[in-house]
Amino acid sequence: MDEHTKREALETLAAEANYHQRQAQDIQNQIQTLQSIESEINRTTDVLKNLKEKNTTLFSLGSGIFVKGEMKETNKLLLNVGANVLIETDADGATKFLEGKKAELDQARDEMLQGMQTISGRLREIDIEARRMIEEAREHQH
Repeated sequence: MDEHTKREALETLAAEANYHQRQAQDIQNQIQTLQSIESEINRTTDVLKNLKEKNTTLFSLGSGIFVKGEMKETNKLLLNVGANVLIETDADGATKFLEGKKAELDQARDEMLQGMQTISGRLREIDIEARRMIEEAREHQH
């Protein structure tokens, strides 16, 4: 390989490494988002375990605005199952739904971690190849 071809090969490896590093950062951001959603599910599950009628609590109206109110009919919850479709359920039904969502999150996180391992392996390969090429170039200079 001539000098120009070697330089191009190193630049290609560097570009590929940058690409994989950006991918890894994107996956890490997605994993953090999943962890936030899982924390919200855990908090909601805890609240569902302690639902009682006549409890006074704060209800979100949206955009950081809350109203103080008293809970009534805590055995009738409205559950958003997607596409703004609401179904009526009880605390057990809502908890089961959230457990299903949590299982989906766990599976997605596992897939993302597997992707991270693949990326990490490829980055190690790139590093080894780049170091080999640089060492060869040094040997040819001397």
